[in-house]
Amino acid sequence: MKKNKPSYAGVDGCKAGWMMVSCDDEGYAFGVFENIHELIRQNPDIQRFLIDIPVGLGTLSHPRTIDKKLRGELGVRASTVFNTPSRAAVYAENYAVARTKNLEIEGKSISIQSFNISAKIREVDTFLIQNPQVQFLESHPELCFKYLNEGKIVLSKKSSPEGIEERLNILDKYDTAIPLFFKKVLDNTLRKQAKKDDIIDAICLCLVNRLADENLAFLSDRNLFDKQAIEIKIAYFKT
Repeated sequence: MKKNKPSYAGVDGCKAGWMMVSCDDEGYAFGVFENIHELIRQNPDIQRFLIDIPVGLGTLSHPRTIDKKLRGELGVRASTVFNTPSRAAVYAENYAVARTKNLEIEGKSISIQSFNISAKIREVDTFLIQNPQVQFLESHPELCFKYLNEGKIVLSKKSSPEGIEERLNILDKYDTAIPLFFKKVLDNTLRKQAKKDDIIDAICLCLVNRLADENLAFLSDRNLFDKQAIEIKIAYFKT
């Protein structure tokens, strides 16, 4: 029996939950999942996931400092990187408590944008604490696009028509099947489920995951692990 090559996936948060794009030797596939448990349950054969969500959260004893380094990589596009809430803020019951907790631990408050993604951060964090054997690695699409684009930061906004077209053109250079696959996903999902840029980001992370194979590059700094022994590093592919 023919043995399939390793399968890889890219995951991005979306309105309906999680947009996942996967690939193996037979091509690309996609799915929209309400939660991470369902995503894993339906995709048991995927070896490694790159996900656009913070992995590894800060505490007093184990701070997370990688976001500053990531912003430095993205220059004028640094605004695409939110400050990751501390673990205590992520698990807080409301925004007011989250701000107080974060101030105690990080010495600063958190934005409403950061708080609004706390539920998804918490979902992934809880899953990884309970399932450390699953390879969910943090990545960031704009960092990935930079290095897919010969180290040049992509300046267009990913939500604009120009931004979508520019990013598709970059992906097309590595795999000419991607533009048609992008259209297939668009035609088979609703925008109330996932936006165009959610789809682009998931495709990008999947492509990077496959291209890198065993040679993923990682952005990291002096704080390599959080208190739960989860690695703090951001994956990308450098040619």
